[in-house]
Amino acid sequence: MTDTKIISVIQMKGGVGKTCCAVNLAAVLAKNFDQRVLLADFDPQTNSTLSLMHEKEWLKWDRAHGTMAEVMGMEKEKKGDKTSQNIQDYIVKGVCERIPTLDLLPSHLKMTFIDTILASQPGRERIFSRKLKKVKDQYDVIICDCPPSLMSVTQNALCASNYFMIPMQPDYLSTVGLKLVLDRIAYLKNSLQLNVKCLGVVFTRVRGYLNYHALTMEEVKNQAPFKKLHFFNTYIPENITLSEAPMQTLPINVYDSSSPGAYAFRSLAAEVAGRLSLV
Repeated sequence: MTDTKIISVIQMKGGVGKTCCAVNLAAVLAKNFDQRVLLADFDPQTNSTLSLMHEKEWLKWDRAHGTMAEVMGMEKEKKGDKTSQNIQDYIVKGVCERIPTLDLLPSHLKMTFIDTILASQPGRERIFSRKLKKVKDQYDVIICDCPPSLMSVTQNALCASNYFMIPMQPDYLSTVGLKLVLDRIAYLKNSLQLNVKCLGVVFTRVRGYLNYHALTMEEVKNQAPFKKLHFFNTYIPENITLSEAPMQTLPINVYDSSSPGAYAFRSLAAEVAGRLSLV
């Protein structure tokens, strides 16, 4: 039986490169570290999904199979009048042609309304955990890209996860966001009896030429609320190729493996693999 590592990538503040981290960490672990990886897109904005699938391909998949919305019980199975209980039906196998061990569970815009739809459903925080049992052992790593909120889908991701990982920019507002996300996760751990640990914090969108960024990264590590956190040595630079890659529906290690962004994600993946004893 596979000891699957499940990681929620979470941040309350938007625009910090959360999806970039989820997509590219998943792709590098699959391609460069020979892991069987599932990227589960919980974000109604579908950014992870559209970073790896063309929009027309995604819409076609939704019509024929369904997405995370169906996994979460928002609608019935697309095929005939049966209701699917198998999460396998919604997973896109080998979503990137050059990374056959990277699978995707795509999201959908209609998940914006999931809190309203599931409001009265008992155990709604563990829907994904229950469904995941059927495929969990097929993967070494499952990475959950969560929306920048603690809505029901984020709670579902955290309930299923062993670890959470926090991307943050080296600036004041992101520091405030880090305090907020740690506080809220502590609350959920208590209220939902979660057994999830912080894998680490990774600095993103770093501009190496700014002294302010370098100083902020050191200051954050030494602040009292964060001293017990693990901060990854690798930081993700502000790099144009990281922005270009999703437009080609490719992860950075396929789009441009020699770019600074690709190098950074290989380094980050090596740190993650070491902390999880994957290699």
